[in-house]
Amino acid sequence: MAKKIIPRGSGAELASLLGLTDRRVRQLADQGVLTRQAEGDYVLPDAIEEYYTYKYKADEEVDYMAEKAKHEKAKREMAELELQKRRNEVHEAENVRIVMSDMLSNLRCQLLCIPAKMAPRLANHSADYIADKLIGEIDDRLTELCDYSPNLFSDEALESDDDGQENG
Repeated sequence: MAKKIIPRGSGAELASLLGLTDRRVRQLADQGVLTRQAEGDYVLPDAIEEYYTYKYKADEEVDYMAEKAKHEKAKREMAELELQKRRNEVHEAENVRIVMSDMLSNLRCQLLCIPAKMAPRLANHSADYIADKLIGEIDDRLTELCDYSPNLFSDEALESDDDGQENG
């Protein structure tokens, strides 16, 4: 029975077969991609197979089940957020900004009107009486801010406010 001959070659011969430079073959061997024999040469069929396995392997092995689990988790989180929005437990940031801007500018206007409104009523009264009445008036205006309702932030409430502002 004849002994099977295994083709072996140098780094330069392997580089020529793979269409690479000799330097690149040495780099791949140093990285452990190609197996260099103790004599310093390569078993050519094995080295070629190692190179193409390395070259065409995906950068990241995709774990289908892990990816599906991530996808399902994201879908669940989106559904939970949607449910919280429908229950008025969370609100769109833009809606909060609009409502708060409206409330604060309304408060500003009301506070700036207090002197003109109260001046005739407070004329010829003591400082204590004036202070009590002004504090009461300011408290009344600030109390309006405490009337929080999640419905203020709903898209429907904002749309009806927009309609009222356009028509009014």
